[in-house]
Amino acid sequence: MIIVLLVKVYTNIYTNRYAVKSYIPALRGNIYDSRGRLLATSEIVYGVYLDLNYLRSFAGNAFKKSPDFLRLLNAFGVSEQLSELDKKNILRLGIVNSRQEAIRKIPTQFLKFVAIVPEERRISLSDFGLSAIVGRTDQRYGISGAEAYFDKILRPVRDGVVSVTYSGIFGRPLNYVKIEPENGKNVRLTIDSELQKQLYLLAQDYKEKKQATEVGVLVMESSTGKVRAALTTQSWPTYYMGYIEPGSTIKPIIFSAALELGLVTPDTHYYCPGYVKPIEGLDLTIKDLEVHKDINLYDGLVHSCNVVSVLTTKQIVDSFGVEKLYEIFQSFGLGRETGIELQGEIPGKLNTPDKWYKADWAFMSIGQSIGVTPIQLLAAFNTIVNGGIYVAPTIYEGKEPAKKRVISKSTADIVKQMLEDVVERGTGINAKIDGIKILGKTGTAQKNKKKDVTAVFVGQAILDKPYTIMVWVDSPQTEKLSSIVAAPFFKEVVLKLKQYQDDLMNPKKQSYTNLPDITGWNISQLKELAEATSIVLKLNGTGLYVEKYATSTTTYATNVTIVEVWLTDTPIRLKNIVQ
Repeated sequence: MIIVLLVKVYTNIYTNRYAVKSYIPALRGNIYDSRGRLLATSEIVYGVYLDLNYLRSFAGNAFKKSPDFLRLLNAFGVSEQLSELDKKNILRLGIVNSRQEAIRKIPTQFLKFVAIVPEERRISLSDFGLSAIVGRTDQRYGISGAEAYFDKILRPVRDGVVSVTYSGIFGRPLNYVKIEPENGKNVRLTIDSELQKQLYLLAQDYKEKKQATEVGVLVMESSTGKVRAALTTQSWPTYYMGYIEPGSTIKPIIFSAALELGLVTPDTHYYCPGYVKPIEGLDLTIKDLEVHKDINLYDGLVHSCNVVSVLTTKQIVDSFGVEKLYEIFQSFGLGRETGIELQGEIPGKLNTPDKWYKADWAFMSIGQSIGVTPIQLLAAFNTIVNGGIYVAPTIYEGKEPAKKRVISKSTADIVKQMLEDVVERGTGINAKIDGIKILGKTGTAQKNKKKDVTAVFVGQAILDKPYTIMVWVDSPQTEKLSSIVAAPFFKEVVLKLKQYQDDLMNPKKQSYTNLPDITGWNISQLKELAEATSIVLKLNGTGLYVEKYATSTTTYATNVTIVEVWLTDTPIRLKNIVQ
């Protein structure tokens, strides 16, 4: 906010000096995506304030009957009842883009009662699930998302000052001092906003196709933890502020731990009659989807056998106690925040063993009686496919990945081979893509007293680099099993990711039949427009973005359109930047 102070200093009867100070607001730093696209920025606008007390001291309450006063209110769209004005000392008329615009709207006789104050306005991308990542601000402070987490970096440092000292009746300037404002620093996120957009539209279509309440997607670089896309079709960012039961996606963690502890080998034999009674003497039966009969540990994961998972977990509990199982879950990052740079992340639900029911360990072995956030589950699964090393997920491009070894590389390699076979010949076969190596695991978690499910698939796709990807479909109505619902959608996500990468490597030129609305476009988009058409561009001013433009047709040639463009450093429509 700019405050103008008039300070008069009389040194004697012959000298009349006074100083005028203007405070120039410093702005918050910008937020960019991984490819340098602008996600959030600030611009200076002007708040217009009417000093009702000052006005009353001149005109009493008679001003309310003035036609010019009503014209003033209408010019700014003020809907206040005149009777309500008696309760106020200051009336905020509105916000305009320039002082000149404000002055044009204010009748001359009211000008001296009005303050036109520069203010900061934050504009940001909110479509395609980006609002939950970028976040919001209140006044000059971040209150959610990255705006809140990086608030100390983004926040303005110091307002600027312009001070002019005048002398004499005619205001002869004696001294001029200007201190530039110090804006907040910029932040670059790992999110690729164009990839986010494409996957969000894909998720929206799939949600309608499956008549689901929610579809979510997370895409992360396996080795760095950099999250390239994070979205849900819900208005609430459930991937870090909500939790689900992981279902059978918990099984790779159980099997990895049992192998690491030396309790089992891939060839350890089991018998699956289609059910298991985990606790002797207790009337409790955990069912399987099918009867696997003779089966080993390796195929137990490939075919997602509940019996194998329960009996393997029982070996851990019998050998080391339930505390070891709790320790295993914690070592994979469950039960606590991942530390991703989004304010409000929850720890999921993992009770300490002293609060477990007698059979909780058995239900946990099939992904029940435990709640995980999608970002937690993604990071936990990534530990296995990343060679046994846990990498903390991040949306901060400049951050060094935080890593720790959880299981040995040899154990991870064994389970990775199992997960590859899950896709080649097991429950994840509908995620298979010829020519692309995919490892993955299905999970179907029952909810609402078994009326609905959350279908989950978490896996790794090897493209230009390994990516760990999770998709979830909540309460689908057409089908229920994750092998039929989530696995095919995972495949669609991987194909979209590959197509996006191919397009980046071999960009296709956009063809134009008509001149689109180019307000807010950046320089690279204008260049593409000029190359794809016979349009002649004339650029005015400096900046990265189109503030306004006008077209005309030449008289000396046919079908040649000249577009005159005025540039600014502040994008007019952030939405147009994501192209």
